[in-house]
Amino acid sequence: MPTMTQTISQETFPAAPQRTPEILGERWPSLGRALSRYQQSTAEHFSRLAYDTVEAGLIRHHERQRLAAEAEDLGLRPFDAQLLIACAVRQWALDHRYDAAPTPEAPALSFEYKAWRRVWTRIGLVVGTAAALDIIILWKWLF
Repeated sequence: MPTMTQTISQETFPAAPQRTPEILGERWPSLGRALSRYQQSTAEHFSRLAYDTVEAGLIRHHERQRLAAEAEDLGLRPFDAQLLIACAVRQWALDHRYDAAPTPEAPALSFEYKAWRRVWTRIGLVVGTAAALDIIILWKWLF
């Protein structure tokens, strides 16, 4: 019997959709035909490796270099490897729907964003005060 917490978490955060067995063949058939010079299992293996890397988080430069080295070991050309990485990123974006509704787990605004907003508020107050003082001085001087 599921507990209340499990029921709420399943309703709030649905499970990620299952990946298809052939990422290249189903989503990008023309790309699959273009990469037919390689064994299908080689391109699929690299696509899954890239997809798993994307699923772990952002692909940083050193991770992209690691994937490029893996592609070279598999016999993939560098351009084809980068293309497969881009396809994996796109596939991940298609598999994960973005929900703009705020949640308790959502990250708070960054310190930099809050500080930047505070700086512009202060600049606005200083400019407004200076304009008000200028108007008062001109009013007293002219009348």
